[in-house]
Amino acid sequence: MSNLWLRNAIFLVLATVLFHIAPSLVQSQSELTYLQYRKLSWVADRLGHLAQFEPVHGESGMFFALADRWGTVQVIKVDANGTQRVWKSVQLSGVPEEVLTADLDGDSLEDAFICRTTTGKIYAWSMDGYELLWESLTGEYQEITCFTVANMDDDPANEIVLLADMRVVYIDGINFNKQFTSSFEYIASQIRCGDVDGDGRVEIVLNTGKVLDSFTGDVEWEGESFFGFIELMDIDGDGIPEVLTENPGGGSLKVFDVGHQTEVRFQ
Repeated sequence: MSNLWLRNAIFLVLATVLFHIAPSLVQSQSELTYLQYRKLSWVADRLGHLAQFEPVHGESGMFFALADRWGTVQVIKVDANGTQRVWKSVQLSGVPEEVLTADLDGDSLEDAFICRTTTGKIYAWSMDGYELLWESLTGEYQEITCFTVANMDDDPANEIVLLADMRVVYIDGINFNKQFTSSFEYIASQIRCGDVDGDGRVEIVLNTGKVLDSFTGDVEWEGESFFGFIELMDIDGDGIPEVLTENPGGGSLKVFDVGHQTEVRFQ
């Protein structure tokens, strides 16, 4: 199977998506319309293998980090002139399972995208020039089931937060040193971090229903399973995010107030 065939297949998939969600890209215009922007963002939000980021130098269009099944991550640019690939990684160890964008240095601007693979490897690249910033050691982890980025300590830099080999691990976003490994083992397919109980400290929320203390890694609260998808969002305006849960197979949205350790309903 030739590299040309693989490249064409990748672009065919993305082009098919863009044909359905943004047909007016082919029209004469200088920038994406608001509707095109929203539709492209909608696609990226729903695919774990696709992450959207803004141009770092203010150029027009949108950029996507696309993790393909053949073991590479590519950067795709979409603007009013169409779609083009601007970068492709070397062959990675394993098949990419998820890619996300991140603010690693804590300046409130996304500056990197990171990827985890089926072999327990994690990679981080700069958005500016696509330089490989860091990759984990081969064999360091057997499996990384989920990850996110959050500030877990007192310094400005964010941390990459992994559930690796069933333990929560923090990796510093500047020097990529391992800062923390939990003593206890956990299972989850999605992880989020935020001060969900209003105590001034970040908690770790797993979609299996456990809320962990970020300093010790111990369970602060355990409720029923949070289903497949979780996100943190303050929807009652008290400044404390709730845990929003959704079952990918269907069913109701549930909202949990961790501070009160209960599911809540809104009138």
